[in-house]
Amino acid sequence: MTFKKRLLAQAEAELREIFWWIKERSPDGAARWLAAFESATESTLRNPISQPIAPEDALVDYEVRHFVFKTRRGHRYRAVYAVVDDEVRILHIRGPGQDVMSELGPPDDA
Repeated sequence: MTFKKRLLAQAEAELREIFWWIKERSPDGAARWLAAFESATESTLRNPISQPIAPEDALVDYEVRHFVFKTRRGHRYRAVYAVVDDEVRILHIRGPGQDVMSELGPPDDA
């Protein structure tokens, strides 16, 4: 089964914020960062339950997983997601130094 990707509003805002922050410093770096995110997402869509349970899972009553991707310089980023039916719903994109255990909210845009 192939899953569909759905970026929730918060994750989309975080993606844009991180992308533009990197782009101000390195346009090529921002493009590579986005490509790394897309590649890791595509890999996750093939088998989303193969990724580990995220630390944030303890905060909510639904299962939360994450995948890690990194920049060429080794900065690690995480995408936190929930699997709902045939969708991988990306809840947050977290960068280096960001709080791991902040609130997640529901696995939809409600």
